[in-house]
Order: sequence, then C-alpha cells, then structure tokens
Amino acid sequence: MNTLLVIDDEESTRELLKISLESDGYEVYTAEDGPSGLRIFSERMPPIVLTDIKMPGMDGIEVLRRVKEINSDAEVIVITGHGEMNLAIKALQLEASDFINKPISDAALNVALRRAKERIWMRNKLREYTENLECMVKETTEELQRINEFEHNLIQVSMDGIIANDRDGDIIIFNEGAERITGYTREEAISRLHVSQLYAEGEARKIKKKIYSSNFGGPGRLIDHEADIITKSGERVPILLSAVLLYEEGREVATVGFFKDMREIKRLQKELMQRYEFEHNLIQTSMDGIIANDPQGRLIIFNEGAERITGYSRQEALQQLHVRQLYPPGVARKIKKKIYGPEHGGAGRLINYEVYVLSKSGECIPILLSATVLHEEGKEVATVGYFKDMRDIKRLEKELIDRERMAAMGQAMAGVAHGVKNILHGMKLGGFMVDRGLAEGKESLLRKGWSLVGKNIERISRLTLDMLSYVRSNVPDYEPCSLNAIIEEVCELVAGQAAARQVNLLRELDPSLPLVEADAEGMHTCLLNLVTNAIEAFPETGSGGVVTVISRTEGDDKVSLQVKDTGRGMSPQLQKEIFQNLFSTKGARGTGLGLAITQKIVHEHGGSITVESAPGEGSCFTVTLPLRHPARRSQRPEEL
Repeated sequence: MNTLLVIDDEESTRELLKISLESDGYEVYTAEDGPSGLRIFSERMPPIVLTDIKMPGMDGIEVLRRVKEINSDAEVIVITGHGEMNLAIKALQLEASDFINKPISDAALNVALRRAKERIWMRNKLREYTENLECMVKETTEELQRINEFEHNLIQVSMDGIIANDRDGDIIIFNEGAERITGYTREEAISRLHVSQLYAEGEARKIKKKIYSSNFGGPGRLIDHEADIITKSGERVPILLSAVLLYEEGREVATVGFFKDMREIKRLQKELMQRYEFEHNLIQTSMDGIIANDPQGRLIIFNEGAERITGYSRQEALQQLHVRQLYPPGVARKIKKKIYGPEHGGAGRLINYEVYVLSKSGECIPILLSATVLHEEGKEVATVGYFKDMRDIKRLEKELIDRERMAAMGQAMAGVAHGVKNILHGMKLGGFMVDRGLAEGKESLLRKGWSLVGKNIERISRLTLDMLSYVRSNVPDYEPCSLNAIIEEVCELVAGQAAARQVNLLRELDPSLPLVEADAEGMHTCLLNLVTNAIEAFPETGSGGVVTVISRTEGDDKVSLQVKDTGRGMSPQLQKEIFQNLFSTKGARGTGLGLAITQKIVHEHGGSITVESAPGEGSCFTVTLPLRHPARRSQRPEEL
C-alpha cells in the first residue's frame, strides 16, 4: 500500500511529489505522460495512482479509464487545475477515489491519500469478510449435509424397524428394518399405508393412548411396549416397541416408532424355558438325591430323591434347613474340606465318598456322595451334591457276607469233622492206654494214656471256641482303648511260651499312640493269635529267635501294629493260603482258624491286615486300624 505512481507532464511537479512522498515513506514511481505511466502501472501494479488531468496526448481521464480496466481495485487520485471542476466530476464518475487542485498542498494530498488507503482497506476487508462468509456457509452446508446423510443412513440401515407417521396416521418414514420385519417395501408403505394397518384391529388406538399417557414413559413417550405387528403376509410378529411424539413450534407433527423383532428372542426364551423345565424335571425326578446350597450353606435345590431319602419335604428343606443339618455334627465341615482338597477327585470335586446323612427322624443313612463346586465369572456360587441311598446295598452286602460265612461254615464243618475224628481217635487211644494201665497195674501207662486224653480234650475245646469266635455275628463292643496296654498284656501272657522256645520277645511301642475306638477283647485275640503264631514259627528246641511287636501312628487318623519274627518265613503261595479257613501249618496242634478270626476282627474294625514274608527271612504281619470305625465317624457323639 505504500507504493504509488505519479503521472504528470510537468517535471517540477513530479519531482516535488516524489521528494515529498518518499519523505513520508512511500516508494514512488514517476511517469511524464499517460502511455509511460500505464506501462509502469502494468509492470509494478501500485495500488495508488496520482495523475494529472491535463497532459498532452493521453489525458488523465483516459489514464483513469485504462488503469481501472487493468485493475479495478487501484485507487486513482486526479490532479486538476483551477477551472477544471467538470473534469474532476467526470473522474469521480469513473470511480476516481479523489481529486486535488494545483498547486498541491500537503494537507490536501494527505487527505486524498488517506481516503484512497481507507478505500483499499475497506475493500480488502469486505473481500475478506465475503470470502470467510462463503467459506463458513460452505462448511456449515457440508456439515448439515453430512449430518443429514448420517441420520438418513442411521435410520435406513438400522437393524430395528423405524417408522414415522403424520398426525393423520399416514406413514412418512419406513426404513429397511421395517421392510425386513413387515415385508412391505418403502414405496408400498409411504403415503399408501396407514399406521393402523400394521397392527391388529384396535391395537394402534391402544398404543396411541399409551403414548399420550404418563404411565409408560410419557406423556408423549412409550418405552419397551410388547405388541404384535401384522406383516404383509398376515403373520403376527412379536415386537418390542418404543415411540415418541415430534413437535414443531409447539405443534404435534408426527409420531416415530422404533421396534425390535422379538421372534428370535421369543424362540430362545422358549428353548431356555424348555431346557430349564427338562433339567428341572431331570433333577426333581432323579432316583438319587440332588441338593445344592449357596456359599452360605442355604439349600437352594432339594429334589424328590433327597425328599425320599431324608424324609424332609422340599419346602421344609429350602425354608428351614442349613446343609450342615443334613449331616452328623462336624461331618459337613469335613466334606467341605475334602471337596476343596485334591485327594477325592480334584479341587472343587468330591467323587464317591461314603458318609452318613441324617434323616428327619434322626436315622443315620449311609450314602455314596459326589459333589462339585459351581462358579460364575470366577466366583463360587453354589455346591451341588449327588447322593445314592446305600441302605439296600449295605443290607445286600451284609447278606452276602452272611451267606459266604455260612458257605465257609459248610466247608469248615467238613474240616472240623475231620479234626474231631482225629481228636476222637487220640482220645480212644488215650482211653485204651488208661484201660490197659488199670488192667495191668501199670501207673506209667495209666498216666500216659490220661495225658493223651487231656490234650485231646484241650484241642476240642480250643477248636470249639475258635469256631464260636469265627461265626460270631454280634456287634463288637467299641470303646476307647490303649493298644499299647493290650500289647503289654499279650506279651506277659506268652512270655513263658517264648522263654520255653528261647525266643526273645521285644516291644517297640509309640508312647504317643492315641486311644483307638475298638473292641478291646477282639484286639486282644488278634494280637494273641499273631504273637503266638510268631513264637510258634520257631522250633521247640531252637534258640536265638526274635519276635518284635511294634505300635506306630499313621497320619492323623490311623495306627498300625506290627508283629515281626525272624523265623523260617513263608513262600508266596503259603502267604495266599494262610487267611483261608481251617488252613494250618501246625498240623494237629492248630485249628486253622486263628488268622481267619484275626482277619475277621480287623475287618470289623474297618482296618486291614497284610503280611510280608520270604523263606528263611521271617515274616511281618501289619494291622492298620482307623482311630474310629468309618461307619461310626458320622454318628453323633451321644450315640457312640
């Protein structure tokens, strides 16, 4: 803006203006006539031109016209002499910015230049505003178009149906979702279909009434209303409808409805309900008991099997019972510990665990229990237990054992008959020797014969007692007893017998051995049989034999007793036969029932007996007993 062109045929005027304007900071070009001025203007394009009106050849008016043709924004100030007012007016009509008279005063020149500059500034500003306004209008128009297209696409491609109707009920919006659900095309629906035709008779009126009501999200709104829509083919399709009224300037203009096709959801709901009913019936009608409790132990499932086994009704169990009340005291806690332990099927599982459940009448019922912990999103939500009533199985097991015992008795009777026959033969021989001693007066023969009779009487007595002990079916008299004390009694009892055979009888007893709930008399019989057999494993005339009786604690709930000898040992075949009825390695001195009786007593206590032996290396019998009988662990303390 600080560049200008001065055109004047008077050199003095040009130089004066150049000096004056340059001193004011302008860059000044000068020309002596019109053509040269226009050339400079075309080359430099100064924004302001000062030109004299009166010039030879091309005058200032023509210069003005030509400059405006080249650049209409250039500001031209004409310089006139006195009496040239008409030319000045003509210049102004040709869009000259101002005129000044000769002689040129600095004040008039400055005013003219300031006006020219203001015109240039205002024009630039106006252009700038105009350009910005056009840009803003363009951007706003594009944004509105983009939003409109987005909303249009949003409506059209929505998976849900979207329809709108005017106040008369004529449909004005019908998107692709509505086409898919109803079967109507957009062209068939808009302006040709009344909204009431999409519903069963009277349903549209009910929906409209709910929209205007305040009870369904409104007034003016309806939220999640279940209805049926009628398709083009006449099918009733369940939908979930929401709707809203639209207003313009406070006047209702349309109703928009958004609806979701509920056919798939209804189908899944039906399947879920059928599956639930199937699983519910499966659980409820199971012959086995099925119960479930939440993490707090409250029962949440109690099926018919559980009702039948326990005697509680489902209502009683769910409303009144805690899961621990179904077991003897402390048992529920032990079961829970086993479920979370790894020993019985893995953490969170319990497989085939024998336990007792308490019935409503207080009866202890044997069951076979499996259980598993249920989780949702990593959080424990319930424990499910499946249990089988074992009463019939236990009864059948007992009957089987009794039958096997009676069968064994049949076999035993044959052996007993054979043994009794041998004993009678010995007694007859003794009696004959007594008769001969009396007839011949030989006291030695008399004594020998009577001794033989006495020994056979003792044999038949022992055989009778062993048979009675083996077939005994009465329940052992369980009470807390010290196995170490029983070992001491037995060792004292057989000390003479051991000394007679020169057998060193040793004891290695655990002083911390806990009391064991057992039949003391039965345990005494077991140990006496094992220790006696161990001593008799040595020859009557031998020496240096050792028999060791050992007691030991096995874990938290078991103890073991061992009877070891350094005798002749047994072959693998003999080890298989020694627990059979009437099998004896003692010939006429044994009844063959000692180990069978021992094994029977140990099993009655829920324990086990094993033997390790090798010919020439002695034998070791090991009896392992629980601290409490498994069947009695579940009983309440007052019942023990």
